[in-house]
Amino acid sequence: MFVNTAWNRASADVSSRQFRVGSTRAFPDTRRGIHVFSDQLAPWMSDGQWRFAATHYAGAQKMTRNDADRLRAINPSFLILHYRLGLGLGYRAIQGGCQPTGEWLGVIEGNDWVREYPDVVQENWFYHYPESTTNRVLNCDWGWYLMNLDDPAWRQYWQGEVLRQLQANDDDGVFMDSLSVPNYMGYDRYQPNLPALNEAFETAWSSRITGWLLWLQTQPVGAYHVIPNVGSWINSRDRTDYSPADGVMIEGFAIAGDQSPYPLSDWELQMNRALALVSQGKVIIAQSYATGDRERMFTVGSYLLVKGDRAFVNIEVGFEPEWYPEYDIPVGAPTQTAGTDITSLYSSTSRVYRRNFDNGFVLVNPRESGTAITVNLGGTYYLAKTSGGGILPASGAPTGTVTYEGVTHVTLPPYSTAVLLNAVPQSTTTFIPTTIATTSVTSQASTSLSYSFSVSSPSTHAEEAEPIPGFQAEVVLLGVIVGMLVLSLNRSQKTRKREG
Repeated sequence: MFVNTAWNRASADVSSRQFRVGSTRAFPDTRRGIHVFSDQLAPWMSDGQWRFAATHYAGAQKMTRNDADRLRAINPSFLILHYRLGLGLGYRAIQGGCQPTGEWLGVIEGNDWVREYPDVVQENWFYHYPESTTNRVLNCDWGWYLMNLDDPAWRQYWQGEVLRQLQANDDDGVFMDSLSVPNYMGYDRYQPNLPALNEAFETAWSSRITGWLLWLQTQPVGAYHVIPNVGSWINSRDRTDYSPADGVMIEGFAIAGDQSPYPLSDWELQMNRALALVSQGKVIIAQSYATGDRERMFTVGSYLLVKGDRAFVNIEVGFEPEWYPEYDIPVGAPTQTAGTDITSLYSSTSRVYRRNFDNGFVLVNPRESGTAITVNLGGTYYLAKTSGGGILPASGAPTGTVTYEGVTHVTLPPYSTAVLLNAVPQSTTTFIPTTIATTSVTSQASTSLSYSFSVSSPSTHAEEAEPIPGFQAEVVLLGVIVGMLVLSLNRSQKTRKREG
């Protein structure tokens, strides 16, 4: 949600002009690799940031026409979604408790932020609560009114506004924010308060939302991508059917925030709801606000468990473009389906969730608490260990790195992930002998070599290296050769010193 105070009333004039539905850009195939869809990008980015964003994100929301054109001059396939409330009408920013007396709320139209609230409204547009009254329902956090999604006049008004703005912005779809049963977003966050728990109220709103989406798909706006924000989607009472939409954004994906995991049952519910849409070929945008190293990797691991052909992840911290080294792990494409039940990926032996990919596999421990779980891998695999990342510097060069450590077992604490590859990636790989230790065993010298493999974050997730057949054996052989050369070089240097 946002509040924008820069609006141009002239651009917001409601007219009866004819709308021409443009051809929309398609969401890319995400089967291979990790793909990112940005929430919003700042107009003040540097040249390096513009280029990076255009070539590393599949798309973004809330972009003016000039900014959209700049991104598409670099990448013509860059997707942009128009932002619009899914069940509300933006009014004014909240002040003094729940008083809508602040700045007018705005949306993008062309190159302007325009006032969302029109000069003339119809009372039947608004949802009234209690329903037998004329009380409008105001959201006390964001300053928008709850609308009657069943009202034909409201439907036509909303569609007319959105169609005009989609064309003015050259957008590919509409992001429908906050399209959830309203009391799930906090019953006491409205004036008047909505019911805290009321099955009839919630069932009626679920039906309204599904009916709204079904109607939109029969209208001109249905030619564009329709992507609602379904929130965290962990309320077990929620019976809303979002299948009429072209996809969803799950906000608060996998984890509520740093050090704030969901209960296991909630995590499983969210994963299963995502899988249900993935199995239908729908778009999934998995958005998280967790920034801790462990939480970020857990977000990416959960994404890998459920990802399908149109699945994106995004760890959002601000308007500037972000990039994390986790995004560059070349795990490949899945070699097994998760189906529609996340428990199909659960191993009772290892007690974690596992999904195999052609370059490796992912292990996820989603429990919110408890003891760490150690998993024996049955061989040597290469554990991805990330560092750095975050806001992209002005140069457009990401700061994060991934190192790969050869391991035979991993230990996963609660809400954590391990991504393991069959072999060290070929691209920009540096071979580093990290330790050379000598121990004495029955008067015989034994040399133990431990190696790690450092891969700078090349940000080429769309073009991933294939594993080298038999590479693990070659690594071991190369390690032995390097170790012998190091020992031989040390001896020759000592000999030359003595001779000198």
